Amino acid sequence: MGHREYNDLLLNDLTYIFQIFATSSAYVFNIVLIFIVQRHSNKEIGTYRILITYFALSDLYYNTAHFIVYPIPENYGNAFIMRGYGYYRELLGMGIYMGAYGHAFPILIFHFLYRLFAIRYPQYLAYFPAFLLALVISTSAMDAVWFSVFYWFFHPDDEIVTALTPIFNGTISMPILHTMHNAEKHSQALYWTNGTFNGPRWRNLVGVSLICSTMTGTYTFIVFCSYKISAYLKVRSKSEQSIRLHKQLFRSLMYQAFVPVLTAYYPAGSTVVFPVFGFSNYYASIVVPPACATHPLFDPLLLIFSISDYRRQRHRRSLTLRGHRPLRRSPETSL
Repeated sequence: MGHREYNDLLLNDLTYIFQIFATSSAYVFNIVLIFIVQRHSNKEIGTYRILITYFALSDLYYNTAHFIVYPIPENYGNAFIMRGYGYYRELLGMGIYMGAYGHAFPILIFHFLYRLFAIRYPQYLAYFPAFLLALVISTSAMDAVWFSVFYWFFHPDDEIVTALTPIFNGTISMPILHTMHNAEKHSQALYWTNGTFNGPRWRNLVGVSLICSTMTGTYTFIVFCSYKISAYLKVRSKSEQSIRLHKQLFRSLMYQAFVPVLTAYYPAGSTVVFPVFGFSNYYASIVVPPACATHPLFDPLLLIFSISDYRRQRHRRSLTLRGHRPLRRSPETSL
């Protein structure tokens, strides 16, 4: 059944079943979200529905890349390695997948920036076409940066392959099956050649620095915007209905920003970064892939269930599918 990447056959089956469940569910709920947003969004949500759709399309892209590549990260001592164990197992797949992983960060930044504009500086929303173009360019640029990290900065070379030979030939026991034949299909980083903080390998260290700066910069900006938005919402200078929907949209965005920290960003990020300091996690290869598979599933669920307008549409849709005719409500005028 499925992939054969782990030494434990039962673990292979369990992770594959979970992958199929998470991937198919993510497709369903992201498509449902796009349908609800495009067909039933309150008119005062305005152009924000385009950003929600963009986020959902991004999740569908990531979901597809994760399923096709199915990357599994590992670390040992000062080394990090990752290879695809899905239907595409070449090194190029690592770059493609991590590009999809990284472009979520500018999308989050632009979502928070839009919410700040909508609440504090609504006059700037008149320039939404330029805003959307900047988002597309930033997403593409970040995709290219993360692709370069895992395809070029973490590209295997003779020094690191030699250093990791005990892992690839099975001398050091790991949860993953390894052979010397597939060693060069891994993204690989050996941060220090003579023990932690001795003998730096600058190409690998620059690569991990790009990862850290992206994550740190993104969440610093998110915290700044969140502070500004929260402070303004306490003033309540808008109508009660408008404030209520602003809070719902802001709360759902906070969920989308911080739930992935637990499900994807921290588990995967720590696997890459901790070896810089000499720390390794033997079980990373078991925990991280299923966690990252849930990332594109939580995003649509958080939106659908945290915004009352979308929650009602989901309920009406489920009633329709069951053969019941939903009651009509008068339209709301909320943001």
